[in-house]
Amino acid sequence: MPKAAIIIAISMLLSRILGMVREIILAQVAGATAQKSALDLAFMIPDILNHIVSTGFLSMIFIPIFTGYLVKNQKSKAWDFFANILNVLGLFLLLLIVPAWFFMEELLLLLSATAPSPEILNDAVNFGRIILPGQLAFFAGSFLIAVQHTQKRFFWPSMTGVVYNLCIIIGGWLGRNHGLSGFAWGVPIGAFSGFLFLQLWATKDLGIKWRPVFKISDPDVRRYLSMMLPLVMGVGAMFALEFIIRSFGSNFGNSGISSLNYAYRLMYTLVAVFGFSVGVASYPDMAKLAKENKTEELNSMLSILLARMFAILVPTVLAVWLLAFPMVRILFERGAFTRENTELIASLLRWYLPAAFGLCAQAVLVRSFYAQERMWTPTIINTLSFASSLFFYSSATAVFGINSVPLVGSITALVQVSVLLAVWIGVNKRQGFEGFGRSLSTNVFTMLLIVPFLVLLNGKLAQFWQSWSFFTTVLAMALIFMLVFSLGFAMQIVLGNHVSKQVFQELLQKIRKKIPF
Repeated sequence: MPKAAIIIAISMLLSRILGMVREIILAQVAGATAQKSALDLAFMIPDILNHIVSTGFLSMIFIPIFTGYLVKNQKSKAWDFFANILNVLGLFLLLLIVPAWFFMEELLLLLSATAPSPEILNDAVNFGRIILPGQLAFFAGSFLIAVQHTQKRFFWPSMTGVVYNLCIIIGGWLGRNHGLSGFAWGVPIGAFSGFLFLQLWATKDLGIKWRPVFKISDPDVRRYLSMMLPLVMGVGAMFALEFIIRSFGSNFGNSGISSLNYAYRLMYTLVAVFGFSVGVASYPDMAKLAKENKTEELNSMLSILLARMFAILVPTVLAVWLLAFPMVRILFERGAFTRENTELIASLLRWYLPAAFGLCAQAVLVRSFYAQERMWTPTIINTLSFASSLFFYSSATAVFGINSVPLVGSITALVQVSVLLAVWIGVNKRQGFEGFGRSLSTNVFTMLLIVPFLVLLNGKLAQFWQSWSFFTTVLAMALIFMLVFSLGFAMQIVLGNHVSKQVFQELLQKIRKKIPF
């Protein structure tokens, strides 16, 4: 794994650990209750506004245009573009935030498939109004992060999640005697601290030049907006999953949203560590190859990235599936979080895990489309998949209950990435992807061979997970994780996965270098 990807992966892992600490404290204080569901629901409107200005995808649009100027050694024009687009979109976002703050309740009711209970709705409105201003910091900070990525600087941008989660934890702790308000206040404080102030400090030596320019008619602004339009109109995979939780979660009682969100956040840890770390680190190189029209090299890069990702992700997902119940029990089961909550969320997590494959692959593959400035292709595919899935969410509820949300979400994520990959290869040809099919087939066969064994083993271990002490459970989990991970990795090598073998050999070489004899 490249050094940049390792830096991002470690920081994201640290961020997710802090995120889990945040969820652990929330579980102890609130459990899977109406107030926790309200806090989760409160993020719906801020996230939608974030989506409208494409904050999550901002760097993918900004970097190719900004890099184009740097390649031509036109730094002055690069900074003119930076200031202009920041001002234009920043004002637009502000004009959205103000009415959203006043009409928070009406918007939440409009976007919920089932009206939340008055208890949830009232708290969600209050929390949402506290959280909303933080979107300005997320937006402005994303430009500063994108500038650093063009310079291959990844450390300080990767610390945003760490600072953000720390602020939420501290806010929740300080306000622990006032319900969950402290956690809500921690969001804007963390946003301004990690995304804005820290990134301003980190870019002080890059010569960033901001000026009060406001030219909507500028060709680069129009180009930016034209690239942003499909992202605004479309529905991304991650956004869709989170929206469904908040919109459909109320169908399953006051604890529905919170239970689904706990399980989703655990699955999302895998996506952050394995998917986003690779996607973010590799995107500047993708953009450069796309600019130079080196399609075969870009294909080869994608093939290697995806194959190496799956080589590690497959055994990890298998181990997490088996350890879902003790993992949830150890992390959350204390205070207001009950054994019943543990059983439900462990079940939901298992249904969510297949989505990790689709989301991790999309984190890399979607960026390849954006590197070629083909914004509409992934947007149309993901949006049509999301729109089609809405029918299945409703119909599957009668059969699978609350499990229908992660089940349909996982199927949709896998369908999306399969279509995206097929379209990419269809347009850019197979050169560079020759060995990927064989590698992927060994991933699939590994899971098919090991899953029945894990189902049997899970039945044998169930009674022990219920009664073992904390330390015994943790030790058993560590041992079983290593065994299952090793089994999954070894199975891929036995089935002829050359990428897994290469990753294993690289790991051995690193270990040997550390041994002094």
